[in-house]
Amino acid sequence: MPYVRKIDRRTALTWIGVVGAATAVGAGVVVYGPKIGGKTPGTKGYGTDPKLVEPEPAPWPRLLSDGELQAAAVLSDFILPASATAPAATALGIPDFIDEWISAPYPDQEKDRPLIRDGLKALGSKPDGAKLAALPKASPEFFKRFRYLVIGAYYTTEAGFKDLGYIGNVSRPADPGPSAEVKAALERELAKLGL
Repeated sequence: MPYVRKIDRRTALTWIGVVGAATAVGAGVVVYGPKIGGKTPGTKGYGTDPKLVEPEPAPWPRLLSDGELQAAAVLSDFILPASATAPAATALGIPDFIDEWISAPYPDQEKDRPLIRDGLKALGSKPDGAKLAALPKASPEFFKRFRYLVIGAYYTTEAGFKDLGYIGNVSRPADPGPSAEVKAALERELAKLGL
């Protein structure tokens, strides 16, 4: 069944900020600022002080064609298929994030754009299992980067948090402390260190 967009641009841009911050080197955040690293992007970004209360739509178009978006959907689900406890990547709109990522006019995204688009075009809109299985060896750089983006976006969602077992800041009425198994492992390691 063809992939249908599931998330709005604001959500996709939020994910870009999170995944971009994880890959940023040095000071500054990838998503904000018309000048990054001395280079002016081809399209005006949000500037240095985005309006978060009344956000404007992204000032750039999404670039993936329908065929590329379909290939992104198939590959996303190949990387993170549905399980008994977690939804597939497409159920969370990960292909929309990929489209927004490669469309954004910032250095990291501009660098990824040809790699991701060429890889998706090579897959075609309906890649079969054999083509997907051969992809890590056939196009290792593309597969590695695409997988990184899919996993990065997936695990910034509520479903991704749940799949990891992350509960966040949740108050507990009492702290039972570490289990006997954890204490025993700690004691063994401390003994090895002579402590």
